[in-house]
Amino acid sequence: MSVQESSIKPYSEVVTGSIIYGTIGVFLDRVQDMSVGSVLFSRLFFGVCMIFIYLLFSRGLGQLKPGKKRKYLLLLGLLNAITGMCYFSSIRYSGISVAVLLLYTAPVYVNLLAPPILGERSNSKTLLPLLLAVAGVLLIARPGEVLISVDTDPYFQKGLIFGLLSGLSFGMTIIMIRYLRHDYTGIAQTFWLTGISLLFMLPSALSTPLHVFLGDLNTLILFGFTVTFAAVIYLRGISGIRAQTGSILALVEPVSGIFFDILVLKNPLYMSTLLGCSFILTAAYIVSKGELK
Repeated sequence: MSVQESSIKPYSEVVTGSIIYGTIGVFLDRVQDMSVGSVLFSRLFFGVCMIFIYLLFSRGLGQLKPGKKRKYLLLLGLLNAITGMCYFSSIRYSGISVAVLLLYTAPVYVNLLAPPILGERSNSKTLLPLLLAVAGVLLIARPGEVLISVDTDPYFQKGLIFGLLSGLSFGMTIIMIRYLRHDYTGIAQTFWLTGISLLFMLPSALSTPLHVFLGDLNTLILFGFTVTFAAVIYLRGISGIRAQTGSILALVEPVSGIFFDILVLKNPLYMSTLLGCSFILTAAYIVSKGELK
């Protein structure tokens, strides 16, 4: 593999993982009569099974041995569980557009926290892409409609709170992944954050009637395998680039989510949404091109 190909690989992995993550809204729409916690538990359970089977047959189980900083694996799992619960809840209460808007306040937190926590120098080159990305997310969410809904819908207010928490915890997750990159491979991090998150979601899973779970089983299995595959690619990629850069590239996910939302769920496309997607993709292009120079 050439040096150029090697340097491009982590960026392409983050983008590919983010695109696959965009299918989450479609799967949530297909699952019937299950709580957010129960859906998340099922997704995590089938995901961790997929990773274990893959490592078993590839003789890679040695990667899972806890090494240094093992207490941070517990924190990573907790952050992942909080992000998933809050994001799924925000989608249920306030819709995909608002949930995406608030989840992807994460780059703001990462740009503020990565320099003191990780020792990464603040990079003025990421300022323009960050502004473009934030503007793009705002256009996608159509904040005028959001402000109107805040005053009229109490469930919408719950969605806003869950969304804000998902953005903060997602930003901290990105920083933690970067912090553990020298001690654990991407697939090992995915296994541990998935497995530990399962423990936090167990009470929700036990409250779901068996017949409801069996009715959604096929969708849940596919959901678990698809999103876990995305997580492995995403974590492997983000471990090899700056946290600030990775948080901006991850904004490809809402663009992907909107694509599936329109194509599969037949929701309408707005001009502001199209413009917002253009801003986000431009930001991703600028930041990746600048890092590869």
